[in-house]
Amino acid sequence: MADRPIRGVAPPPPPVAGLLADPAASFAVKDVTRRGAARDCVDATIDARVLCAVFETAAGRMFGGLS
Repeated sequence: MADRPIRGVAPPPPPVAGLLADPAASFAVKDVTRRGAARDCVDATIDARVLCAVFETAAGRMFGGLS
């Protein structure tokens, strides 16, 4: 019973090594992960959040959700 995920709760993200070893992760994600791992983790986090916001906004506009 303890091994079952709780519905509606996302599992924790994998560690960097886990993401790099994941065959399902895209080459683009792995490339950004490798470069980010070599940087200051706070700077990499801030940059990732900025990129996430930019692409979420673009996707929202594409699908009519955001203006």
